[in-house]
Amino acid sequence: MAEYEKDEFDELARQAGPVGVHRAPRAWWTRVLTPLVVFLVAGLAAYGLVVWNWNTDISSPEATTSVTASATAETSSSATATPSATASASPAASPSVTATPEPVIQYDAGVVVRNGAGIAGIAAAQQTLLEGDGFTNVSANNIKASLIPDGVNVVMYSDEALADTAARVAEVLGITSVQLGTTPGGGAIEVLLATDPAA
Repeated sequence: MAEYEKDEFDELARQAGPVGVHRAPRAWWTRVLTPLVVFLVAGLAAYGLVVWNWNTDISSPEATTSVTASATAETSSSATATPSATASASPAASPSVTATPEPVIQYDAGVVVRNGAGIAGIAAAQQTLLEGDGFTNVSANNIKASLIPDGVNVVMYSDEALADTAARVAEVLGITSVQLGTTPGGGAIEVLLATDPAA
């Protein structure tokens, strides 16, 4: 084989290392960094999308309620300002439809007065007050104070049809909190006493 004399290209090849398809090895972290960044960005984007969607779902009913209320107010103010016959007929029809119904008080509904205050006799005293008002199916017993929501006196009722009756029970006993929900003892109406209502 013929041997050629060395020139500047031979000198460069000797200083730089391999030539052609041979590349210098990459550091390990450069191979891991790219997928790691992609996964982090995708995860943060997915999390942000879920949080945004969740917050949008929660705030939708509030926005609808306020829009409906303001739309009703605008409608009634524009209806009174407009002298047309159809505009004045609509507001006049509304009050007759929304007449307040008479409260339906069921004096024979089961009412349980439950003493969670630990003061002897307060449930029986409240039972006597209710019987004096005309309630015919009243009983008294005790309850653990931890079962009383928020630790305040409350009248709880389990059926929407008993709302007026529960409100009357609360009025007679001087209790301000009336709640629809599952009663701790399973009764139709339960008076949960955390303190003495007469005090």
